[in-house]
Amino acid sequence: MIKFIFTTLLIIFFIRMVAPVLFRWLLGLFVKKSLRNGTFFYSNMHQQRRQPQNPYNNSGSQSNGKTRGNVKIDYIPEQPDRKEFNGGEYVDYEEVK
Repeated sequence: MIKFIFTTLLIIFFIRMVAPVLFRWLLGLFVKKSLRNGTFFYSNMHQQRRQPQNPYNNSGSQSNGKTRGNVKIDYIPEQPDRKEFNGGEYVDYEEVK
């Protein structure tokens, strides 16, 4: 019986005192690794943005099949004027006691 109580107290001590420190340490390692990987990804992306690509270097053929120079504009109808909201209709009420 005493061995059971001692083991239980030892487990409770471990959970309350050692586990938070262990979890904090593991979380720190995970965050450092993620930041290292994230900065590597960002630096590659940043280098790609420094080198702009010329959109007109494809010798006149477009990937969607349309020829260069043709522009199609759709007609957009005018919106009717909205009437101002007057606050609604007055409703007379009686107080119920």
